[in-house]
Amino acid sequence: MSPETTTTDRAPASGTVAPPEPPSAKGRATRAAFEDAARRLIAERGFLRTTVHDIAAAAGKSTAAFYRYFDNKEQLLAALADGFSHEVLLHSPGTPDGSAAFFEDAARAYWDAYKEHLGVLVGVFQLAMVDEEFAERWRASRMVGVRIIERTVRQAQESGHAAGLDPALAASAIGAMFEHFCFVWLAQGGDGPGASITDDEAVATLAALWRRGLYGEEPPP
Repeated sequence: MSPETTTTDRAPASGTVAPPEPPSAKGRATRAAFEDAARRLIAERGFLRTTVHDIAAAAGKSTAAFYRYFDNKEQLLAALADGFSHEVLLHSPGTPDGSAAFFEDAARAYWDAYKEHLGVLVGVFQLAMVDEEFAERWRASRMVGVRIIERTVRQAQESGHAAGLDPALAASAIGAMFEHFCFVWLAQGGDGPGASITDDEAVATLAALWRRGLYGEEPPP
């Protein structure tokens, strides 16, 4: 099987650990060109339909140059996947305080990051079904959001709410709601023909369910 071909019944890919940054500015610029091209193509056609040749052509580089930076397209996907976690952490609010603003800001950070990295996240999820390295990468990626949620559960309990919940399990459940909601509406087009949702509607829905699940129907402002 060539490095450009990916099927769902292949053996686990080798070299799926994101490579280190090139030492030179020129090398970093070339690698960034491959990453930008891959991000665009994966968003348009999906990871499984994107080949190394496609990525190289879109970047204006040769396939030989591609293999100087990445062992295969799976390794490139691993590098791109790190961007989602970074984006969530970069734009998430600080210490949970129980306010509506905190939940809305955190929900928006997740929704926006998922939307920005949609093709990459779907690709990682697809490979996680057949490749243990990507399964571990998917678990690590989702834990970024779960840990943020767990802090909100603990903060709610400290203020007398959400009694009896295991913080880690509650966070996992709320995190799964976020993940599948984003997948359904951003990757699958919603619940059926004609279904639509705005970014603000999505964020408001996620934030309200998350906050009310911890503080009750009418939480304090």
